Amino acid sequence: MARILLALVLALTLAGCQASTPLAKVKAATVESVALQPGDLTGFQRCSESGDVSAVLNGEKSTNPGEYDLNATQWAQWRMQGASDAYFAAYGRTESDCEALSPGTGAPTGGMMIGLVVKFRSTATAIRAYDANSTLLGFGPRDTAFIRLVGGTLMTGSDTGFGPQSVTGSGTATGDTFYVAFWQNKSFDSYLIAYNVAPDDARSAADRVNDRIR
Repeated sequence: MARILLALVLALTLAGCQASTPLAKVKAATVESVALQPGDLTGFQRCSESGDVSAVLNGEKSTNPGEYDLNATQWAQWRMQGASDAYFAAYGRTESDCEALSPGTGAPTGGMMIGLVVKFRSTATAIRAYDANSTLLGFGPRDTAFIRLVGGTLMTGSDTGFGPQSVTGSGTATGDTFYVAFWQNKSFDSYLIAYNVAPDDARSAADRVNDRIR
């Protein structure tokens, strides 16, 4: 009997050891994993201009040297403020909407959503950079100023649902709708602008971006 009990104890112990496998570690969020993804907006396609900040700047260097000089200078300043990486993502309703990202092509005719996610060395540096109201790749204070200019609505702080360092807004101009959402979460600063996208859909996409920040 003693031998049978010992065998059962050993068997149960072995089974317990086999069952208690280590939990898979959650991968740390990156600027690319946080940025706008194909599933965030139904009926939109990813634009080829999307990419990390280095790829975006390299593309501008040959196609738009003036814009490159400005954006490269701004990125250098952001790095001095503690930024370590950034990712630009653009989605258009049609291919022609994506073409609107090229210089001299005019506004998109369907709909578009663009986003920028910036990673910082720490939460503290992300907060300081957000509060500095700097501009990078065209995202900055002029976007929220535009919403005010067209008589739109702006909300800041915790009422946005994105935390104390945040602003959301929407407005209409010449029949086109605009939505902006800028916020800081942990060591990330995120910036989203939607053009002719239903406000609820734009907000839903922003929520998904924010949810990926871990």
